[in-house]
Amino acid sequence: MPSLLVVDDDPVIRTMFSRALQSQGDIDQAGGGGDALRLLGSKKYDIVMLDLHMPIIDGWVVLQMLANKPGPNRDTPVFVITADTSDRARVEALRRKAVFFLTKPVHLATLTSLIDGALKKTASKSLKPPPRPGSMPSIDLSRDPKKR
Repeated sequence: MPSLLVVDDDPVIRTMFSRALQSQGDIDQAGGGGDALRLLGSKKYDIVMLDLHMPIIDGWVVLQMLANKPGPNRDTPVFVITADTSDRARVEALRRKAVFFLTKPVHLATLTSLIDGALKKTASKSLKPPPRPGSMPSIDLSRDPKKR
């Protein structure tokens, strides 16, 4: 079952998102960036939903750490969900590897649909078997192309 992390300093928002997404997978919650970084360092998540503006360690720091540090969630899709509607925030979040930038209030049906699509995309990538040795077409390098 997929694993999702909801990071927001507002407990009402964390609970609302968690309830809306409970059919999508196992949900963990973090009330701030510090808690999020601890969880992200110890467990692989399929999706992270991240608020940007939180006290002490904010979502910007979490995004930066995910993008620049090796770890189990370096390539995990991040959905930024914020009240910040500025173009600067949107551009910077996407530059730091967020896959979606959603502004609050978020329609739960939209969020659920986007999460579902991202999980299906991730699942289809992991289902593709790696190429078997010898399954690639062979090329005869012993023949001189000028003599063909």
